[in-house]
Amino acid sequence: MFTATPGGLTMRSHRVWRLVPLVALLATGGCFATRGDVRIVQNDVLTLRSEMLRQQQQHQESLTQTMRLLQVASDSLSRVGARTVSIQGDVRGEMRAIREQLLQVQTLLGQSQATIGRLRAELEARNNAAPAPALPPTGQPSGPPTASGSPRNPPAATPAPVDTAAMPPTGPGPNQLFTNGMDQLNRGSTSTARTLFQELITTYPTSDYVPDAQYWIAESLAKENNLAAADAAYAAVVSAHPTSAKAPTALYKRAQLLLRQNNATQAKQLFEQVIAKYPRSNEAALAEETLKTLR
Repeated sequence: MFTATPGGLTMRSHRVWRLVPLVALLATGGCFATRGDVRIVQNDVLTLRSEMLRQQQQHQESLTQTMRLLQVASDSLSRVGARTVSIQGDVRGEMRAIREQLLQVQTLLGQSQATIGRLRAELEARNNAAPAPALPPTGQPSGPPTASGSPRNPPAATPAPVDTAAMPPTGPGPNQLFTNGMDQLNRGSTSTARTLFQELITTYPTSDYVPDAQYWIAESLAKENNLAAADAAYAAVVSAHPTSAKAPTALYKRAQLLLRQNNATQAKQLFEQVIAKYPRSNEAALAEETLKTLR
C-alpha cells in the first residue's frame, strides 16, 4: 500500500516477521511470554504504526504536490487558450477593418472616376461644338460667267433630310450627368443627385455608367434613412446588372439594411448569397465574418 525505499521495506519486513513468533507465542501460551517480550512487541507495533503514518504523510504530500502541478498546468493551458482566442479575435477584427477600408477605397475610386468623367464631359462638349460654316469670299464670282460677262449664280442646293432618330440626345452626356450627380451627392443634395442619376439611366440606358448610377441612387436613399426604397434600389442593381462591379456591394448593403431593421434571418440569407454568387469579392469575406457573429 505504501511506497518506500528498499532499505525501509526490508527493515519494516524484518520487524513484521519478528512479531510473528511473538504473536504466535502469545496466542498459544500467553503464560510463557515475559514482560520484556510484550514490551518488545508493543515497541515494534508503535514503530510500525509510526512508519505507516510517516508513509501516509509522504504519500499525501506527494499527492498534494501532484495536484498543485496539475492545477498550474491547467491554468497555463487556460491562459494559452484565452490568449489564442484573443489573438484570433484581433486578427479577425483587423481583417474586417482592412476589408471595410477597401470598400471605402472603392468608393473613393468611384468619386475619382466621376472627376475623370467630368473632364471627359468637358472635352466632349468642346469637341461637339461644331465650327460655323465658312462664307464664300465677297467680290468673287460664285460660278462661271454668262455670255454677257456677268457671273452666274449656281442653283440653290436642296438641303438633305435630317434623321432626328439618329441624332444623339441633346443636353449633357452620361459622363457629365454622372459627375454632376456625384458632386450633388457629396454636397448632401441627395434628391438632386438622384434626379441626375435617374436622368442618366433614362436617357442613356446602355451606358456603362448605368449600374453605378443605380447603386448611388440606393446610397442616396440610405442616407435619407429611406430603408425600404434603398433596399429596392440595391436589389435593382443586382437583378439588372448582376455582373457589374457594384453588384456584390449592393447585395451586401441589402443584408446590412436588414440587420439595421433587426431582420437577422433574411440578412443571413443575403450574406450567404454574397458568398455563393461572388466568392472572390471583398464583400464575400465581410459576409463570412458577419455570419460568424450571427451564429
